[in-house]
Amino acid sequence: MNKKCPVCGGSFDGVRCNYCGRSTVANQNTYAPPPLHQQPQQQQPQPQTIYVQHVVQQSTPAVSTYSRWAAFFLALFLGGLGIHRFYVGKIGTGILWLLTGGIFGLGWLIDVIMTACGAFRDKYGLVLQY
Repeated sequence: MNKKCPVCGGSFDGVRCNYCGRSTVANQNTYAPPPLHQQPQQQQPQPQTIYVQHVVQQSTPAVSTYSRWAAFFLALFLGGLGIHRFYVGKIGTGILWLLTGGIFGLGWLIDVIMTACGAFRDKYGLVLQY
């Protein structure tokens, strides 16, 4: 006759439960290891704190191979045609400058000032060399 375990409800034949391994003799609830087919639960690993030290290295910024002064004089004398933009590789805006007269003179003036200050960049975003 199969009886039910009072702890887990599993069936047992005799003294110990086949599922949880507890003894039912004389109201003893002693723990026995579970049968081989039941794996014990493993604890989840606790997250570890990792400290990273940042090392800052100073390096020289990348500089374009195009000349700042060549771009400045091209912008100053031929800026309405966008020749300075073709020179630094900005073909799309060079065509725009060519078709609109340097965006009606305002784009030309901004480009002349930016090249004089050294803020004008090539197609890769690099500052022009001196």
